[in-house]
Amino acid sequence: MDNLKILSTPSTPQIDFKRSGQLSIKGKSLPEDPRKFYNPLFNWVDELSADQVQIDIMLDYVNTSSSKRIIELIKAIDTNNNVKKIKMNWFYESDDTDMLEFGEMIQRNLRRIKTKYIECDDLDD
Repeated sequence: MDNLKILSTPSTPQIDFKRSGQLSIKGKSLPEDPRKFYNPLFNWVDELSADQVQIDIMLDYVNTSSSKRIIELIKAIDTNNNVKKIKMNWFYESDDTDMLEFGEMIQRNLRRIKTKYIECDDLDD
């Protein structure tokens, strides 16, 4: 299993998934076809096996169709029995309560992942 790196575009986030268990999603998520964009991430997560996983989510905009795929992706990590311990850092801009609430809503539906919410002045820093 190789690391997975996808560079950001104006409509898709940067993806940096490492076999070591360091996973990050950063940027905007409003792809025309979210299923096409996110399917390779699901395939990668299905093969992930790690003692410890840390997920860093740094999204400054998510459209409705992407939000569903992101929720499903995080749940797939949460239910992966080949991962022993999982932490998630949810970064949000200080004036973006919608993004904070999105992270809190996801957390309510997880069974193993514990989320730390990190307020930032600007996610692009």
